[in-house]
Parts: sequence; C-alpha cells; structure tokens
Amino acid sequence: MTLHIDDVRLLILAVGLLAGYAVHKHTRTAARAGAGATAGAAAKGDAVGAIGAAAAVITVLFLLFGGGGSASAGEDSRPAGHALASQQVSEVRSA
Repeated sequence: MTLHIDDVRLLILAVGLLAGYAVHKHTRTAARAGAGATAGAAAKGDAVGAIGAAAAVITVLFLLFGGGGSASAGEDSRPAGHALASQQVSEVRSA
C-alpha cells in the first residue's frame, strides 16, 4: 500500500523536523556550555522542547499553507446511496 503525501505537506513536515532538530542541538550546546567544570561530560538536549517546537512549527505551517481543505461540506459530500433522514421519513409516511 502506497501513501501519497502532497509536496507542500511533505515540505511542512521537513521544516518542522528541522526546527525540532535545531532546538535540540541548541539546548544541547547550551547545556554543554553551562556544565563548565565537567567539560568531558556528555550534555543531553531538551527532547521535550524539541518535540514541542517541531509540533508547533508543523501546526502553524499546516494551518497557513496546507489546511485549505478542498472538500466541500455541502450535500454533495455524502456517499452515493445515502438519503437524508427527512427524505426517508417522508417516503415512509407516503407509502
């Protein structure tokens, strides 16, 4: 099964992931600089902050560029063969 992802939405996802990586890298270098005396210690980045930043960037970009929704919410969006409830009731009363 192949899942087709629109080019704009794929670009939005890539930008969000890059923003999350940048936040993680920035917090890792900030933690390393703050360690001072323990220069040999491995510093960990803020994973929660990076995930939050990536989610925020993806959400904002999706709302700005990808959330245009081409499907209309009118009566034409119903699957074929399904009648409205009011039509079904009127057909029962007339029979």
